[in-house]
Amino acid sequence: MRVARDFAVRGPVPYHAPERPRVADLDRRRQIADYLAGGTTIGHGSGPAVLHTDGVWLWPERFVEEILDHGLAPEPDLVDQMEARGFRAPVPAQDDRLVAEALAAWRSGPPKPPRLLITYFVRVDEDSSPDAPVSLLRRTVTPDGRIDEEALWRDMAWHPTYALSSPKIDYDIREASPAQAARVLDTWCAKWHAEQLRRRATT
Repeated sequence: MRVARDFAVRGPVPYHAPERPRVADLDRRRQIADYLAGGTTIGHGSGPAVLHTDGVWLWPERFVEEILDHGLAPEPDLVDQMEARGFRAPVPAQDDRLVAEALAAWRSGPPKPPRLLITYFVRVDEDSSPDAPVSLLRRTVTPDGRIDEEALWRDMAWHPTYALSSPKIDYDIREASPAQAARVLDTWCAKWHAEQLRRRATT
């Protein structure tokens, strides 16, 4: 059983790492939340946390609140499985074997993340700032040396870009810390989610 990562970064000002996907779309948030609220419940408050499992993945119940309130989605592998199952979580029988397996997995924690070197950048002009940039970019270097350069779009997904390798003279590209990138992501996610809420309220 695989424990889902929460991407939490501890410290004086804790945040969720920018590698954690964000979701602004109203319907997709609800689909993910419905799956996370399903499955079989483990713990009922008496264990390390209230947990849910679909028999393959294990996640804490707080993930439901995080996706609904903040657009913080689970890691892509889990979301891919949700989509493959039509966002309907299987409900394995809650027997001693399942509980023991889930609690053992929870104690072991999630698998180590892939060894990637990710650097974030903000693109700014005279009318923007690093905290409110024109765009957010990242460069990822894989263990085998492959380099991927991407930009964040309004769908909150990363797409290939040439902005880093072929910068324009009217923009300034500056390196951003993971915490700064996370703040930009969270700000945009909340803004675009609120825009969708307003549009839906007027239709």
